[in-house]
Amino acid sequence: MEFVARILPMLKHFQGWKVAFRTLKEMQDVVKTPNSALTNQERILTIFQNNFKLSREEAEKHLLKSIQTVFPQLESHFGKILGAASFIDWAKDHYTLTLATNPMWSEEIVRMRMRWGGINPDLFKSITTADRMHACKPLPEYYQELLAQEKFEAKDCLLIGNERKMDLPATDVGIPVFLIRPTTRTLTQIRESSPGGWRGSYQHLKEFLLS
Repeated sequence: MEFVARILPMLKHFQGWKVAFRTLKEMQDVVKTPNSALTNQERILTIFQNNFKLSREEAEKHLLKSIQTVFPQLESHFGKILGAASFIDWAKDHYTLTLATNPMWSEEIVRMRMRWGGINPDLFKSITTADRMHACKPLPEYYQELLAQEKFEAKDCLLIGNERKMDLPATDVGIPVFLIRPTTRTLTQIRESSPGGWRGSYQHLKEFLLS
């Protein structure tokens, strides 16, 4: 992963390569478990602080600087998805849009990624980011917290995603799921029990929503 390859040389100056590797591994492992007391951002910052033996203020400053230095160099990995921008431009006039991205990053970084993909972040009512969420995909706690924060009823939502492993588990908390395959010619039902799951193109999705 290019992010790891670029940030490791910056982190090894604190306590050496071994601690830098361990720190990144522990930060990545945050996605595996929920924590009702600490947000994802707080957990990542605590790992950074403890492993590199920094004060909270120093840890926050150096972690932010490292991410802000490395992430803008990764634009080539975040290309535009065929049909996504036009669908969102249509959907904004019909539905409340929430960006349910995996919350490991700050809003600044998420917005940067969206702009690279040709998506206007301002079209979304809210964005799930590391500073507000206490769990990550595909844990059911992530989806439950999102529903609670936004005051949504699961049956009134549709999660639009592109990864079966990460997105389809939303059905476990009652949210139907539509997985995007931009070039597919066939709308397929991939989960027949309620709430359902489907797979198709953006055109299929629009027709599905209007049916």
